[in-house]
Amino acid sequence: MEGSKSSNRLPNEKVLIAAAKVNPARFAPLYEFYYKPIFIFIFKKVRDEFTAEDIASKVFLKALLNIKKYQDRGWPFSSWLYRIASNEVNMHYRNSKKMTTVEIMETDVITLMDEIKEGNEVNRQELVIKCLAELPLPVSQLIELRFFDRMSFREIGEVLGVTEGNAKIRVYRALDKLKKVVGGHAT
Repeated sequence: MEGSKSSNRLPNEKVLIAAAKVNPARFAPLYEFYYKPIFIFIFKKVRDEFTAEDIASKVFLKALLNIKKYQDRGWPFSSWLYRIASNEVNMHYRNSKKMTTVEIMETDVITLMDEIKEGNEVNRQELVIKCLAELPLPVSQLIELRFFDRMSFREIGEVLGVTEGNAKIRVYRALDKLKKVVGGHAT
């Protein structure tokens, strides 16, 4: 995927992380480099600029407070930030008892429907979207990352802190669950 998150690493990232572990004031270059992509990731989930800014500030505060605990396990530093962001978005929706809203483009729904072999009639599109909302949040988020955020399996793995293969398995299990829910709504 062109311009993937994982290939867009900060030069000397490991050195900057080590410096931030010793002196939290040295966290600034990491914040400056990763703020925009993390903000965009959050904004796509909450669709409100103020809320996205608030959640992004929580993400970077948690990252700053926990930088000493961060361990490089072969994943980009950004994957740790995306995991924190995903958890914060989930917490936002749990605490506010709001429904997650995702802007869905028709082409993305058609791609998803092709994947689960549902055709592409308009009434079936609405059904698939309705069924997606019925899935547990972690399951629907896997589908959103793959089909609406258009992340590769490698990028999803980085966000979740799992291997590319494990991310692929999780996405296909999520798709199987979606197929079952859609099948349960047979018209």
